[in-house]
Amino acid sequence: MIYLRQILALLKKELLLMLMDSGTRKILIIPIVVQALVFGYAASFNLNNVPFSILNQANSKLAFDFEQELIANNYFRLVDKCLNTQCLSDSLEQERALIAIYINKDFTDTYSIEVISDAKNTASASSAISYLSEFVNLFNQKHLHTLNTINTRFVFNENIITRHSILSGMILALSMIQVLLLSSLCISRERENKTFDMMLMTPCPTIILLIGKAAAPVFVSLMQSLSLFAICVFYFHIPFIGSFINLFLCILIFSISLVGIGLSISTLTQSTQQSIVFAFILILPCIVLSSLITPIEAIPNWLLPIVYINPLYYGIVCIQAIYLEGKDLLYLFPYILILILYASVTLPMCAYFFRHRLK
Repeated sequence: MIYLRQILALLKKELLLMLMDSGTRKILIIPIVVQALVFGYAASFNLNNVPFSILNQANSKLAFDFEQELIANNYFRLVDKCLNTQCLSDSLEQERALIAIYINKDFTDTYSIEVISDAKNTASASSAISYLSEFVNLFNQKHLHTLNTINTRFVFNENIITRHSILSGMILALSMIQVLLLSSLCISRERENKTFDMMLMTPCPTIILLIGKAAAPVFVSLMQSLSLFAICVFYFHIPFIGSFINLFLCILIFSISLVGIGLSISTLTQSTQQSIVFAFILILPCIVLSSLITPIEAIPNWLLPIVYINPLYYGIVCIQAIYLEGKDLLYLFPYILILILYASVTLPMCAYFFRHRLK
């Protein structure tokens, strides 16, 4: 009975401490709202519109009707009307289209179409092919023809094995989790352990102190991400097409772009508990809105601006392009540049917050 009273007393004290602190009161409400919005609207595998490119070389009314009705369908969105096969290939490689449709000259004899789908995200590829199959069946019923052959080929993940796309993306998702959690605890832990003043007495400039604080999370995230990469290659036998140096540099740039955010959290919070909560407030929406689990085509338009300011989105595009497609950093320069810009903003921001908290 005495133990129960002690537990209840501790519970009452903790609740009072949470409610008395204005910062903690906010983090009791904000995470619920953010997660409800993100998971309620974004965590869906139903595609709102499937971007597609098409090459129609058949000189027939049926092929023209098929093309026009597909364009008019609300579930599909034409991004490229191609005149040659190279255009179809570029449309997929440059990620403008999720599926590429080729209608051959002998369409009136075979009633067959060729479909190529980008299977880096297996859920998106499978859903897109399913939508197209349903459209074909309805087209058959309407026009009373037998268009019962769809020759499908998947690229970048030929056997549409979900593990390939999820684990390759998780290399950077793991890096994000480690960097944000570890860096967000660096300074708040010092303050909580009453060693913050001793840290400030370290005989080195503030900027060197911050670099030292940032180096450890980046190093740990690199080691863990490379360990997961090794598991992908040697245990799960996921084919690695790209360059290891490009992969390493991508992880390094991504980690550096995030460490400033984690250190800023650590500087602004008063305890390790607050640091962890704030870190998870960022981690969960970033993972959901990164195209790793939820297809970007399933995210409503009003949430897309958040996707495009999410560093994990650009990181996963880079890591999957390197791992599954064999692209180099020069090809991915626009995405790498955005990550570098993140680092150029977050690291000075962290230095400003750190100096400001010392005053």
